[in-house]
Amino acid sequence: MQRLSASCVTVVFFVFTFACSAGPHAEDGGTGAVGQGLSLSTPRKLLPFVVLEGGRVLASGGHDGNRTLRSCEVFEPQTGRWHETGAMRTRRRNHAAVRLADGRVLVTGGSNGVAMGALAEAEVYSPATGTWTEVRPMAERRNDPAAVLLPDGRVLVAGGTDVDQRPLRSAELFNPETGTWSAASASGFPRGGARTAVVLANGKALFVSGLQAELYDPATGLWEKAGPVGGAAGTHRLAHSVTLLPDGRVLVVGGTTARAAATAEVYSPETGAWTLVGAPQVPREHHATVVLPDGSVLMMGGEHYTTGALASVERFDLKTDTWSSAPALEEPREKLGALALGDGAVLVMGGGNEAMGMLSESERYVPGACDVAPCAARGASGSEPVVELSAAGRGE
Repeated sequence: MQRLSASCVTVVFFVFTFACSAGPHAEDGGTGAVGQGLSLSTPRKLLPFVVLEGGRVLASGGHDGNRTLRSCEVFEPQTGRWHETGAMRTRRRNHAAVRLADGRVLVTGGSNGVAMGALAEAEVYSPATGTWTEVRPMAERRNDPAAVLLPDGRVLVAGGTDVDQRPLRSAELFNPETGTWSAASASGFPRGGARTAVVLANGKALFVSGLQAELYDPATGLWEKAGPVGGAAGTHRLAHSVTLLPDGRVLVVGGTTARAAATAEVYSPETGAWTLVGAPQVPREHHATVVLPDGSVLMMGGEHYTTGALASVERFDLKTDTWSSAPALEEPREKLGALALGDGAVLVMGGGNEAMGMLSESERYVPGACDVAPCAARGASGSEPVVELSAAGRGE
């Protein structure tokens, strides 16, 4: 049953429904089809959203509720519309996607929808031509790996699960100049989950998933533990969010266990310590986080086993390390994506809920647009560039 938002909706919901075809045309891609308003031409979840140069956004593959996709779409902030671009060579969901230093996008791993499947295939997207080119596959098949762009331009891909859904400790490095992979030292603990790793100001990559957070040092190629087992909350985290804050700390919140869903903690690179911060008001997993221009963080949507898909939104204040309620989304969404536009609005897209199923319609959420009175509709030109993107790890 659909749950209506209990708080004032500050959105500016400039959304038009678009009749998406489930037939081959949308799946094959490259048709030039354009979604209306802020609608994706194909409903999607279990995919990464990657910001391209100029503020455009690439949505590659994912799952439409019935099948795994290879079709792709690009969001144009100047027009506020999505349009189809070239399709990937391989259908995939729960894959890793990283924008390279030259503006291209590396996509690797994931699953093609086969039970207990995992992919080693990798390909690179060129925004200039809207086409995909296959590159050498990884040495190991990986579903739902974690990946980051290192300061030297290489991409580190770590963990995930293999074809038998067993967690992996191995890691690999992709060199964009040669299009080849090389082995990296294995982490001490299994890794995985989209957007569960960030690169710190000191150049090290922090991976936060499972029970033990770890740091990878590109200078030495070695891993080291980052704090105690379970962090400050003392819990396993999956389907959580890992967000690099403007002050250099890292905010980790939510997850599948009861303890993880109800706690938030921050990591300080300067001290190497984890600290519990204010607990979120609503436990959740499979949510999205967005850093706003004022440095605060919005935690949006997600789900919880006691409530189902969520419309609630909370704001994290860096000065007080506490959460406060914010006006809710128009629709509850789990496994969603969210990005901040240059004018301060947030584009919320993808995912679904129990009542509506998969959602192709997006929302344009304006933080602070109203307090307790219903928000008046405003235009949503979408003319500002995208400046931030963050979403929780996605798993089935």
